[in-house]
Amino acid sequence: MTVIELSDEQAAALRAKAAAQGLTLETWLQKLAAAEPLGDRGRPRKGRYSLSELMEQCDLNAPPSAEDRAWLDSPAVGREVL
Repeated sequence: MTVIELSDEQAAALRAKAAAQGLTLETWLQKLAAAEPLGDRGRPRKGRYSLSELMEQCDLNAPPSAEDRAWLDSPAVGREVL
């Protein structure tokens, strides 16, 4: 659970929104949380991509950047697979 601090003005604004729907602030926030579960935004969460999803974003015909070229041309410094 994440706890955030609100200013008095922010808390009052949220209470007013809840009251406009005939709800307490706590009930209104629970309703919002149930309507939009965290992490379910129609796409994978950051760090949860499949290789095929990442490859779909790639332009395989694009030339490597200068930074990539320098990295590829540099000598091995550890136990890299060649």
